Amino acid sequence: MPSIDPAVPAVPASTVGQEPGPLFDLHGARAALLERFPTVDDHPDVAGLLRDPVALALLGPALAAPFADSGVTAVVAPDARGPILGALTALSLGVGLVLVRKDPANHPGADVKLRSAPTWRGTPVAFQGRSFDLSPADRVLMVDDWITTGSSMRTSIEIVRRIGATVAGVAVLVDKADPGTIVELGVHALVPFAAIGLSGSATTTVTREAGASRPGPKGQEEQT
Repeated sequence: MPSIDPAVPAVPASTVGQEPGPLFDLHGARAALLERFPTVDDHPDVAGLLRDPVALALLGPALAAPFADSGVTAVVAPDARGPILGALTALSLGVGLVLVRKDPANHPGADVKLRSAPTWRGTPVAFQGRSFDLSPADRVLMVDDWITTGSSMRTSIEIVRRIGATVAGVAVLVDKADPGTIVELGVHALVPFAAIGLSGSATTTVTREAGASRPGPKGQEEQT
């Protein structure tokens, strides 16, 4: 599988947000996403990043850039926020999107079901796919918002392989995994978790009113 490609030559800013190509400024896109990544109560806020139209325009091309010439025919994205980023990436690559849903979420015709190893929560998660969404001719890019243990991604990859399709690569927004997991899965990640909210970046920190529900420790709600 492809490894992370940190350096792609720059192009004029007017091309950012369009289809990725060999001159897409991936390094600049990563820097911009990190700079604009908001936090809520010291918690990286993926939903807040999606609310930013500049960041939203960058996400698809940045996730897709290393795979523009990899012959990808479909993007596969697992629940819950994976399909949001998957759709943006699929648009950039000019291909369709395939969902891997958590069981028992409604997924008509789901006929490939697997249970993951324990995730960061310490419990496994059941996932389901549909064998008629892919064929052995497909080359698939896996996309998700976050990677920590890699359990959800491994299970989603296994669903794709059981259908008979080929996994061309893995792309995620936030990397909180150990280096071994990144190498094992060949992950192209845009933002390192440890850098989000560091002093010197232009993140917007929101403090909620007293009495409002609060997330757990930094990064806790996002991990897979």
